[in-house]
Amino acid sequence: MAAFRERIWFSKQSNQLGPSRCRANGCAAIDYASFGHPNHCTYDKNTELKGGRPMKRLLLSLVTFSLLSVSGVSNAEELIASAKEFRQYESQINAAREAAFSADLEEQQAALAEAKRLLKDEQTKADKLKAQFASNEEQLTKGSEALRLRTGSLGEMFGVVRQVANDLKSTTSDSILRTGTGNIHTQMPADLDALASSKKLPELSDLKALWQTLRQEAKLSSEVIEFNASIMQADGTTRTEALVRIGSFNVVSNQGYWLWDEQLDAFRSLVRQPNEAGLIANYLSSNGGIGTITIDPSRGALLSINSVTPAWSERIQQGGTVGYIIIALGLIGICLALWRLVALAVIEKGVRKQLVTTHAPDNNNPLGRILNAGSADIGTTNAELLEARLDEAVLKELPAIERGQGIIKLLAGVAPLLGLLGTVTGMIATFQAITAFGSGDAKLMASGISQALITTVLGLVAAIPLLLMHSWVASRSRTLVQILDEQSAGLIAQSLEEANPNNSGKPS
Repeated sequence: MAAFRERIWFSKQSNQLGPSRCRANGCAAIDYASFGHPNHCTYDKNTELKGGRPMKRLLLSLVTFSLLSVSGVSNAEELIASAKEFRQYESQINAAREAAFSADLEEQQAALAEAKRLLKDEQTKADKLKAQFASNEEQLTKGSEALRLRTGSLGEMFGVVRQVANDLKSTTSDSILRTGTGNIHTQMPADLDALASSKKLPELSDLKALWQTLRQEAKLSSEVIEFNASIMQADGTTRTEALVRIGSFNVVSNQGYWLWDEQLDAFRSLVRQPNEAGLIANYLSSNGGIGTITIDPSRGALLSINSVTPAWSERIQQGGTVGYIIIALGLIGICLALWRLVALAVIEKGVRKQLVTTHAPDNNNPLGRILNAGSADIGTTNAELLEARLDEAVLKELPAIERGQGIIKLLAGVAPLLGLLGTVTGMIATFQAITAFGSGDAKLMASGISQALITTVLGLVAAIPLLLMHSWVASRSRTLVQILDEQSAGLIAQSLEEANPNNSGKPS
């Protein structure tokens, strides 16, 4: 029997015909020549029916009815057989799928059971570890308490030993007892690093070693010994010279104090020896007797600071040109004030000598010249004329008495202004250094700051004594002028008494 192919068409909206739907464009055609394979169909785009309208549905029904009518009864039997065969095929597929699902279910159930078992084992192990941790913590607490009770005062000793080791380590790290060559280079019995960083109680041997180290330090610190060591010369070469160690404080020689330089591995001299260095020669020449010497208790720190501290001459140089001008003006003002004080002292001596002998005026002093100027008019009745002559004589003496006071006062006012000028110029130089090199290096700014501060100091140092000396000179001058005025008034009164002897005892 020839293969009979039948096609069944329906739209996407219709799901009435055919056992399964084609996955292409909503077609559900069944190819009976392939014995009803559900996924095989023939698709003809020219005869595709797209649902959604009543006319298309009517045409679809007519075509289906005509096809069924033509096929006949024989075709219906074949259709039934094919459907049964297709149904059997689907049953086989479903059975295979169900068997696969059942196998997967069993595997998953077995895996779940294994996971539950492992979880239970881990929980049991965790419970055991928690119990063991609690037990260990309890034992640790009991052990710590027992250790504290048994340790007692040894715990305090542990802290004291560490502190002493740290202090001794910092003291001896750069001590002259451990530097240089010869008999001052000794090995410490105790390992101070280990004692300072130890986390446990020190052993008896460690305590003995620490005690021996302290005893050795005390012994070496009390010795004054002579030894040979390398010294660094000014030209950069080294040579061996005899030095004397004064305890653990300083190393000296006839040339002065010496400091140990770790980088040079030799002793070097100070840039500037202190004034007390002159006592060293007398001390070394005492030959073990009693001598006087100055030591640095900071083991060289104060000597280093003193060696770089500028002297007064260096500080004046830091003031620059403005500083020299201030010093010159100050010296001029002081010399002028001293000269005026000496001159006023001489004048005052002559005036006070003249006060004793007013009846014999002397032209060598201002009072004598004033008396001589008014003696010719004594006894005259014209008091105004006598007063005018005396005032003229006093005014002639004032310039000689007050000479130089204005200059001294001017210099006292100019000196601090020059100090302010030096301050401004110094700050300008500082800002220029900052602009050129940045503010990272303080040495580049030190010159300008030094000039600013030194000129201010010099201005005040010059102005303060000038003001005091100007006040002193002005006071001496006022005293002399007051004496001259008093004597002039007395001379006028004497002249009036001689002119009117009858009215000398009557009130006016």
